[in-house]
Amino acid sequence: MNFFLHLFKTNRLLSTSRRYYSSVNPNSKFYDVKPVVIYANADEDKLNILAYNRKKIGVYRWINKINGNAYIGSSVNISVRMYTYYSLRSLAKSNRPIDRALLKYGFSNFILEILEYCDKNNVIEREQYYMDLIKPQYNIVEIAGSTLGYKHTPESLSKMRDFVLSDEVRNRKALSTVNATAARRISIIVKNIKTNDKSEYASLTDAGKALGVSRASVSQALLNNRLLKKTYFVTKNIKT
Repeated sequence: MNFFLHLFKTNRLLSTSRRYYSSVNPNSKFYDVKPVVIYANADEDKLNILAYNRKKIGVYRWINKINGNAYIGSSVNISVRMYTYYSLRSLAKSNRPIDRALLKYGFSNFILEILEYCDKNNVIEREQYYMDLIKPQYNIVEIAGSTLGYKHTPESLSKMRDFVLSDEVRNRKALSTVNATAARRISIIVKNIKTNDKSEYASLTDAGKALGVSRASVSQALLNNRLLKKTYFVTKNIKT
């Protein structure tokens, strides 16, 4: 079925209070499926995806707008599952093709479809139905449900190797981690109220080591304006 015709019929038949999206990418491999909701840009629609699908059970499909490859999944809480997808740390640790693809191409190049909302008793059955119908390229197993204890076949291992992270993505991930760590560091001043001596430390941890207390103790002293060891007053180092 022509994709544009498919979207036109979907929006006419499902014209409810829900928000619907459409895609204009003619290169994607779409199938004769009528999603309940279509998020055409998984990056821009992140907040809507997380908010609207809170505590909802259902089957979803990721579609790569560049090459048309798809992934079918299900969850008893779609919003919680999506939080995992949006975690760069989680994606970077994974070898699953869909996770590698999300990192490689970026969320803006993916459509997220909610194929069906269902109940806990039949969600796996419905996931299997769509997997059999669509045969998604990013799924490395053919049976819906948990892959716990699954031993990868040579074919599935080869499939995962096809989606190896590029050096650019790896470097971007490493840089973002370094920047985030640096942003959390708080330079502080410790004043000895008995001698009026002041010492500057690059972080709460460094100050704690120098004073013989934990980082948490330094943090609490800073937040509550109280003395450490009845001697040291802690303040932020405001640089101008």
